[in-house]
Amino acid sequence: MELLDVMKNLTIKHTESESEQKLFRSVAADIDDIPTEIVIAEYNDKILLIVSQYQKIGSMLMIQRDQVHSPLGTENIFTTKVIFGATGEEQQVAARYLAEAINITKPLCIFISLKSYDIETVKACKDIILDIKREESE
Repeated sequence: MELLDVMKNLTIKHTESESEQKLFRSVAADIDDIPTEIVIAEYNDKILLIVSQYQKIGSMLMIQRDQVHSPLGTENIFTTKVIFGATGEEQQVAARYLAEAINITKPLCIFISLKSYDIETVKACKDIILDIKREESE
């Protein structure tokens, strides 16, 4: 649980009014018998998400959603940038999937470190994140 304690200490610090914290939740769960920590912090201008099975923050990616308008309609385009850490395609695909699944409307800073990036693991992470967001909106 070290990672959760570190994140709680980081988010207690004063934030500027333009980046006011709206949500902070952390959950520890077992996914395929592997302890998994998920931390989500939502601010006015960004979302911070940590998904880890190593008790470390892992690779940092920034994901932004843009919309492209065409005669056929509006389409969401997700731009994924690796800030630091592993530049593997698996991390990028998983991070983009989570961003799309939780329907981000502002930039997402995601730290992701999973032992397996198979679809079942990533979907289980998505379900936990959606549950967290659902609980907060009630």
